[in-house]
Formats: sequence, C-alpha cells, structure tokens
Amino acid sequence: MRHLIFLAAFGGLALSAPAHAAPTWAGAWGYAPADSGANEPEQPAGTYRYRVRLTQAGDAMQLTLSNAEGDKPLGVAGVTIASPTGPLGTEIGTNPVHAIRFSGLQSVALPKGGTVLSDPINAPFHIGQDVIVSVSFSTPTRPGRTNLGMEMAFAPTTPGASFTPIKARPYLSLVSIRAAQAPCTVVAFGDSITDGYLGLSPQTRGWPGRLAERLAALPAAQRCGVVNMGISGNRVLKAGRATSALDRFWRDVASVPNVTHVIFLEGINDIGAGSESGPDAVTADQLLYGYRQFVARAHALGIKVIGGTMTPALHAGYMSPAKEQTRQTVNAAIRSRTIFDGVIDFDAAVRNPSAPGDLRPEFDPGDHLHPNDAGLRAMGDAVNLSLLRP
Repeated sequence: MRHLIFLAAFGGLALSAPAHAAPTWAGAWGYAPADSGANEPEQPAGTYRYRVRLTQAGDAMQLTLSNAEGDKPLGVAGVTIASPTGPLGTEIGTNPVHAIRFSGLQSVALPKGGTVLSDPINAPFHIGQDVIVSVSFSTPTRPGRTNLGMEMAFAPTTPGASFTPIKARPYLSLVSIRAAQAPCTVVAFGDSITDGYLGLSPQTRGWPGRLAERLAALPAAQRCGVVNMGISGNRVLKAGRATSALDRFWRDVASVPNVTHVIFLEGINDIGAGSESGPDAVTADQLLYGYRQFVARAHALGIKVIGGTMTPALHAGYMSPAKEQTRQTVNAAIRSRTIFDGVIDFDAAVRNPSAPGDLRPEFDPGDHLHPNDAGLRAMGDAVNLSLLRP
C-alpha cells in the first residue's frame, strides 16, 4: 500500500509525515466534561471554536472529544485546527485549516456517555502556542455554561452565519502532544476555584494557567505540562456538578497520558452543600476519608498527589461558623503531611491576615468564595515547583 506524504502550511509550520524520535504522549490542555442540565439552552447544529494554549511541545497533537455527561448522542460533522490571527480571539482569517480525522473518518458519532480520540496531527508544536480548534456538529447540542473568560465562539450551520462569543464548556476535553521530552505532566484537579470560575483573563485560565506560565520558564528537563480538570460545583464524596471526584478520577486523571502528578484542591462544596449537623452534614473525617481514597487510586498508578488547603469562604452563601470549623480542621490535617505526597498552602496565599476565614479584600470579587484573577495568580505563585520534580 502506498503511503501519502504531504506538506501544508500550519501557522507558518509544515505538516508532514510522522517523526520517529518522539516517544512520549503527554497531556497539554484539558477541560473536564460536566453535565449541562435540562435548563441549558439548546444550540442548533453548528460549529464551536476553542482557543487552546498548549503546555507541552512536540511533533504531533491528538484530540479527545467527550460527551461523558451529555443527555443524548451527538453527531460530529468535522473537526479542524488552525492558527489564530491575533493575540486574542478565535478568528483564523485566511490561515490554513487542517482537517482532523478519527480512524480515518471526517465525521464521527459521539455517543451519550462516550469519547472519541482523533488521529495524530503531525506538525511541530511549542509550549505557549495557541491553536484554534473548531468542532462542527450535525446535531443540536446542549453545552454546559461557564463563567470563565476563556475564548470560545459559536456559529450555526446556516448560510452567512458569523461566529459570536459564547461561554460554554467545550466538548473538547483533552489535547495531548507527542513529545521528545516530557519529564512530567500535572493534572490540576478540583472544583470552581481550580476551574477558574469568575476569572476574567482569556489568556490565563485560573491558578493552573499561572502555574503553566511558571513551568514554561524552566529548563526543558524540568518543564511539566499542565492539564486543568477543574469543574465548578464538583464534590469529593457525591455527585454535585458532574460525578464525584472519586468516580471521575479514572476519566479525568488516569486518561491523561504521562500524568505524573495531581494537584488536588476540593472539598469546600461538600462542606458548604451539607447541613451544619445531622446525617446531611459532611464531617472532617468523611472528607479526609475521601481524600485518602483519591490518593489510593493515584498511588495504584504511580501518580503523586499534592494536596492543596481549601481557601477561605466563611461569608460565602452556603457557609457558616460551624462549617468554617470543618474547613479549618481539614486544612490542619492536610498540613500535617500524612495524607498527600506534598502540600500547597493555597489558604495562606489568599486569606485575610486579620480575618483568616475570609479572602484578602483585593482578592475577593464579591462572592467571598472565588478568588479573582489576582487571587488566582497568587495561588499559582504559591506552588513550590520542587514538588513537581520528575
């Protein structure tokens, strides 16, 4: 059988036949799937564009599309990648567009609860590079909402339709890069504070985005890719938004190629959504049990878990002094270094020194729970990079 070799410009780079000296696939970008809910507006058949910032360098890319928590099967009419025309936005102008295949097919079924993996896209990619991924659906979709500043756009499949900004969780859930050198890959795992909820920056998604910027400045032998698998509303012990942290470990951590570390920051939704007392209250012991279960899953695969202390939330709507005491008890256990392989004191990075149950005023956007962009940057700066050494 003849093998077709072709060259096509991709943002000034050449697409070519696979290189033979790139041994490792590694996660370079992620966005964990979450349920959309019956009240979410349905979008007609059309195309979503996502601006993806890569945290690994290599010679090939592979995409994972997910309908893990969708309410019906979807039809994918086609997927493409291209370079953006500018430093912001999802416009591609006249830049060349490269079609993505799925086992050689342009269109593919995305079953309810399922995922599909693309064929490799062979081209050089670098850390910090932005690419525009366009996913076209032949069926209506119901994507979940997001309050992030991430750059996305949607256009219906109608003549003359233009792309308009949309804040929705993408069906694109993972971007992997085939790297000649990928010493470590970090999955940032948690709830809205990891997801980057209320973050306004389109370029730096939450504290994991800031962490990725810091890692990119290191020598190549120390650079880790970062995959953000935070989900707003997620819980450790039971389903909140999306399935529980314990159940989604296999989907959102174990599936990431070359994952070596997890930074785990979750539990405030368990405490806040529970009652102050009685059978519906979440105790410190219950939450610590969940942490140990998560760590056991990771250790079974040789993955290190770095635990993050929960950030202040005393005056958030669902908290109370009793629940704040539970947070403090759990944080003390995290700091004891008996549960995780290392500790990041996110609480200390953003708390108000004169009112430790609250965020610093300059980090509080007003809901007393989610740090703003300045607070998320402080969290990313609080990570001791030596914890992530291969």
